[in-house]
Amino acid sequence: MDQAVSRSLAILEALASAGAPVRLSRLSEQVGLQKSTAHRILQTLVALGYVIQEAETGRYGASLKLWELGSAIVFEHPVKRAAASFLQSLHREVGETVSLLVPSGEDVLYLERLVSPRPTRFSARPGSRVPALLTSGGRAMLAEAADLRDAAARALAHAGDRREATLAEIVRDLEEARRRGYAISRDTPGVVSMGCAIPGRTGSPAAAISISAPVERVTQEDEARVATALLATCAALQDTVGLL
Repeated sequence: MDQAVSRSLAILEALASAGAPVRLSRLSEQVGLQKSTAHRILQTLVALGYVIQEAETGRYGASLKLWELGSAIVFEHPVKRAAASFLQSLHREVGETVSLLVPSGEDVLYLERLVSPRPTRFSARPGSRVPALLTSGGRAMLAEAADLRDAAARALAHAGDRREATLAEIVRDLEEARRRGYAISRDTPGVVSMGCAIPGRTGSPAAAISISAPVERVTQEDEARVATALLATCAALQDTVGLL
């Protein structure tokens, strides 16, 4: 592994996830580099346009050049392009927040999110990376694993202390999601989410669609209606995504 490249990417990732410009001392500590080394890399990244430095404070932040690169990739993502019209139709039908997720290791990445006119407190946005076990879409994809216990164990270890459940409970949850055809998550306080996996060409999940709403807006009757719409959308989309 090229050390210069890995260090530069570590700095860019730290700046992109910081949420606000940061000082050199804090950044160097976060990425585990000497201040002189971090400063040298930052000056190169500033010259290339990937990082900006505030004149008043000297703090560093990621530039919009990263957004340009990322948005170009996301816009051309085959699953996102295939799902666009399906997501719009589902969003209109259920009137709640609809999200498109894809697997990324033990995490999921949000590619798209159509927010309800009556939004929830759920804060994941396009580009967010979340442990699969903490989302209904991620659980729906985990439920398609050949070895549920192994998938559950890896996902639980990755989620760490953010998930208060035993392995046996997670396995039962995934078994129920597989039987039902969709997963349910209530990990975000006051929010219920339902997710359904979409198989790709190999049969493994290529993506998932989830619907999120405040618990007070989802009665038993509402849950059945939303789940029916979700399953129908995923079944229709599968014919397209399965060819990708």
